Amino acid sequence: MRLRAALIVFAMSGLGCSAVAQSSDPLLNNHDAVVSTAREWGGQGGVFTCQQWRAYVTRMYKIADPRHRGYIDAASFELIRKASPVFENASFDYFDMAGKGRVSQKDFIEFESPFFARFDRTRSCRVTADDIRAVSAPKAATPMERGGRGGGQTGGGTGLGGGFGWR
Repeated sequence: MRLRAALIVFAMSGLGCSAVAQSSDPLLNNHDAVVSTAREWGGQGGVFTCQQWRAYVTRMYKIADPRHRGYIDAASFELIRKASPVFENASFDYFDMAGKGRVSQKDFIEFESPFFARFDRTRSCRVTADDIRAVSAPKAATPMERGGRGGGQTGGGTGLGGGFGWR
């Protein structure tokens, strides 16, 4: 009984530590789904790497293809959406670029992460908190955006948004 109580206290203390660690990092606790879920798959040592991302998507793929068919379809993709906050709002169609109704393991794992597309400006497969800050920092308005001589048009910019074809 004492061992069971000790295990419960240990588990709860671990949850408390992770909650404190997350709440002290404003970059990873914001409303942007790509940034706020990044700790789910990476960030060890303060660095997010493509290797961490690939390991994570490989684990997610294995959840969706337990029979080792070599592909996932929309129904099996739902298992990933339920298991992962990263893919919670993702659309299968985002990955099924060929429109075949299935995605191979290779295609799923090698699909570019919206996180790296947005924050890895040097294409080094390495993103730090400074890289996230640099991309996320508000930009100064140009004369055109301020309504200057350009006729008052506001700049828009498309960007990647939430990525993954998020709804």
